[in-house]
Amino acid sequence: MDSIERMRKIMALIEAHPEGICGGALADGCGVPWGTMRQDLKVLVSSIENPIPLYTDCDEGNSEEEEDLFLPEVKWFMAATQKRYTPIHLTVREAVEVLATLDFLQEDNTLKEGLRRKILSGFNLGEEESYRYIKGELKPLAPIQGEIFSIIENAIRSNRRVTILFNSRRITVDPLGIVYYSRLRCWYLAARQENLIKTYHLNNVQEVHTSREQFSYPDDFSLKGWFGPRWGMEYGELTRVKVRFLNRSQTLAKVRKDVAHRSSEISTLEDGSILFQDDIIGVNEFITWILGFGSAAEILEPLEFRDLILKRIRETLGNY
Repeated sequence: MDSIERMRKIMALIEAHPEGICGGALADGCGVPWGTMRQDLKVLVSSIENPIPLYTDCDEGNSEEEEDLFLPEVKWFMAATQKRYTPIHLTVREAVEVLATLDFLQEDNTLKEGLRRKILSGFNLGEEESYRYIKGELKPLAPIQGEIFSIIENAIRSNRRVTILFNSRRITVDPLGIVYYSRLRCWYLAARQENLIKTYHLNNVQEVHTSREQFSYPDDFSLKGWFGPRWGMEYGELTRVKVRFLNRSQTLAKVRKDVAHRSSEISTLEDGSILFQDDIIGVNEFITWILGFGSAAEILEPLEFRDLILKRIRETLGNY
């Protein structure tokens, strides 16, 4: 958890405890030592440009020492009439519409990007409901056309099968969830057809009709868990990969940032490089990611991935 995410969690914890919450409990809730939490609280209360309405149970005391506010037993509160940082609770469709209008504002791009981040900061689909999930970094959402999205959501809520017209073919499936893949900025339907779970690009779904027939949602299924090992939206066999990344420029920082949402194993080697290990599904997108690091990345396993890298490079050289 970086400092910005921790600040958001601190604000959420304080707001969730109108009776007050002590600094020690904030540190425990964020999983950091008291020294780190003490510094975070100082940053929050010292903001001049964007003052945050926080106060403590020592503010009305006789002590004139500011340091007395930053003790683990001191309780923190948020002014109820000034909760200016409370997230706006938007539905998916509402958030999409708001984000879409930002491009039409006659404002500086920096301001618009700040507004996007603020809207999305309280828009965690992965936790909001089990059948909606954002895969990848939170980026501006693409508009959803027509009623397809809402029909599918209602079918999932009521555990009803749907018949979709997908690429001019009619298919009856059990809808399990809707996924937004932020790298491609596209929505997908995750659905079960017989015993096979597939994804369907919503832009290629021309019609959706809800059936009267119900289905049982699998108890052991979660979108986050199912998409966890997938690199992108590809299918294939689960493959163990090992990659060595050299300590050049911002390579190591970029690797850690790109895989922060995954359960990868990263260890530092004696020469300062890192060894990346993970179980992945999706060879093509993984290879594309590796090629983006140039000579700073070396695939160690599996050996067939090395051959794929060489093939891509030869094809590229053929253009010159």
